[in-house]
Amino acid sequence: MIGIASLFQAFLTIFISTLTNVEIIWITYPVYITWFAMEFLVERKEFRYSHSLANSIIFSWVSVDWLRHLYLNNEINDYNKLIITLFFLFLSLFILVSSIKRKKIAKILGKTGFFSYFQIMFTPFIYGTIEFNYINFLSVIIFFPLIYMAVYVIDKLLPEFVEEEEKKFEEENKENIEEDNDSFAESNLQYNQQNYSNNYNYNYYNYYGYNYRNYYGNYYKYRR
Repeated sequence: MIGIASLFQAFLTIFISTLTNVEIIWITYPVYITWFAMEFLVERKEFRYSHSLANSIIFSWVSVDWLRHLYLNNEINDYNKLIITLFFLFLSLFILVSSIKRKKIAKILGKTGFFSYFQIMFTPFIYGTIEFNYINFLSVIIFFPLIYMAVYVIDKLLPEFVEEEEKKFEEENKENIEEDNDSFAESNLQYNQQNYSNNYNYNYYNYYGYNYRNYYGNYYKYRR
């Protein structure tokens, strides 16, 4: 019977290898960064179709690299590795198409946490740095809900980085709009005052000038 201690030890060995093994960190590190950036910054406020589209492209690329490794190392006949690789490849392509068509299934399957966790933890299996056996595979499956819940709790405890930046941007934008409105109102007031002054002078000259010319014109005409 498989004990919890052996499963935890297997999981810990796989996890450490994703951080320390130089053969795979060039794959696992970018996925880690993508996971945490999307989880804690981008997706925490709202998950959009553009997010699932970006995730599907990133993770399909990882699956393609897995397939490349299997081909170059003549491991295509390793059906366990091939099945895992093709599963994530076709799933990521399915999410890609669903995101383009804006289907709700894309938002369900396209979340960063699911893909990131399994592609990080399965990379040592594909590259052969960790033996692919029943205990190791089962440990990855069993600890997924725990890791997912841990990330969820951390996400709730962290401050709202994105909302604070958006709030700051909105306040600055509001101040700029108010300044522009004040400047426009002041310039508009000056224009109206100048326009009123010009119209007043024009009307004054037009009225009195016309009456003056008309009066004295009639006066000289009468005297003649």
